[in-house]
Amino acid sequence: MNGSCFEEANLLNVCLDSIDYQGIVRHINDGVLILREGNIVFTNGAFCEIVGSNLEGLLGKPFADFVIPEDQNRVIRHCVDKLYTSDLSDRIEFSISRPGEDAIVEMKLTVVDCGGAPAILAAITDITERRKTRIELQRVKDRLESILHALNDVVVSISPTDHSILAINPAAEALYGIPRRAFNAGEMQLMHFVHPEDREAVSKYYRSLVDDEFGEMQYRIISSNGRIKWVHDEGHLVYCTTRSIRRLDHVIRDITEQKEALDALTRSEEKYRDFFQSTKDMAYSVTPDGTFIDINEAGIQMLGFSSREEALSANLKDFYENLSERADLLAQINEEGFVTDKHIRFRLKDGRSIEVAITARAKTDESGYLLYYEGIAHNITQAMEDQSNRVLRNAAGGMCHYLNTHLMHIVNAKDGIREEIESLDETAKALPENTRATWTAAASSLHAYCEGLDLAYRKITAVTKAFNSAFLTYKEESYLDKAILDIFNSCLGDPLECSRQALPDRKKDAHE
Repeated sequence: MNGSCFEEANLLNVCLDSIDYQGIVRHINDGVLILREGNIVFTNGAFCEIVGSNLEGLLGKPFADFVIPEDQNRVIRHCVDKLYTSDLSDRIEFSISRPGEDAIVEMKLTVVDCGGAPAILAAITDITERRKTRIELQRVKDRLESILHALNDVVVSISPTDHSILAINPAAEALYGIPRRAFNAGEMQLMHFVHPEDREAVSKYYRSLVDDEFGEMQYRIISSNGRIKWVHDEGHLVYCTTRSIRRLDHVIRDITEQKEALDALTRSEEKYRDFFQSTKDMAYSVTPDGTFIDINEAGIQMLGFSSREEALSANLKDFYENLSERADLLAQINEEGFVTDKHIRFRLKDGRSIEVAITARAKTDESGYLLYYEGIAHNITQAMEDQSNRVLRNAAGGMCHYLNTHLMHIVNAKDGIREEIESLDETAKALPENTRATWTAAASSLHAYCEGLDLAYRKITAVTKAFNSAFLTYKEESYLDKAILDIFNSCLGDPLECSRQALPDRKKDAHE
């Protein structure tokens, strides 16, 4: 140590001055105490409240006794060093033990003279609530950062003066194709990636945010690998509390796929009318509430209208079997601009139910106002039924194979038992009469068991033959649960008659 801080300190007389310093200290909110040789020789009521003790329980006690164990050595060393080191910090944070909950405090130290000896005059502030608030703010900040890092959209803060990047989330790496640190280091700005043909319009859009406070724009960018992408950029002006401009926040979303899909629809506009009339699928356009504006001949026949006039006076909403499917369909179109192969069930005018795959889009004017919906509905009812039938046929074939495998084991076991019985019958002839009688009874039971195996064999064989009869003559048609139950019910009677009675209509069709 280079010198005595005590020798350079302003000498304070805390007891004999004409001003009532103790009265002042007694009424302030911060804890005040004097430490001499590590012990408390003076304190006020505020410190008593901080530690949760009375004055008599504090005076003369080592100050370290009120510091939590993990902070004691650090606090004691700081107080001692402060007596002899002038450039040592005059503030230190630590925790004090008290009933219920430890208090986090900040202590400001000053070297004073107390009775001719160096001492520490300490002002202690309870910062527990302040620290809790700081911790909670940090938690909120961490949660927000976690959300921003998980977003697929690019979120970026830009300086309003030179458009330099202040902060950007990791999604920028996927969109622009360069490491995030290149943005944070100031090496790259967003304008560097804007397509040359769009750069002037984007610059104007950025400048207009200062006056408009909010704006959005779609434009092209060129990523580091040379790929052209479309983005949707929403900009917000952020103010300080004094209404001075602080920064520009942007949310930039990759809309390349949506844009390409919409462009593909636009390019096919000229071919639309010819396709509308010639396609075998239902092609239609409806108002936002569902009233038909136009419908082709295939659609008129599909829904069961008698004429075009009848169709144009109807509402497509009335044909939805479940209106929640319509709500979901329109929500997706309104959000994304289009929908592809959306499966919907229609209830036709004759009461039949069909399943269709709808591809549709929303038609808007230049200002984005919705004019109408147009789309194509392809009847996939038969295709869905055929798919179900193929699954059912494969399942039935697998079950028959499984049953036939076990039938072979049953037959082999039965034949083996009978061979053993016949062999043992010859041996039993040489047995005493009473023993032979026992064997005869056992053999009779085994013969009955074999007959039971025969019966089971015939029943299972009848089931597999019935399934084979049904599915080997398979056609692309519905197989309902009732058809399967009929196969089993037909086998509940005589197993020999079962296979002849199962599915008589199908055999008749095969004969014809």
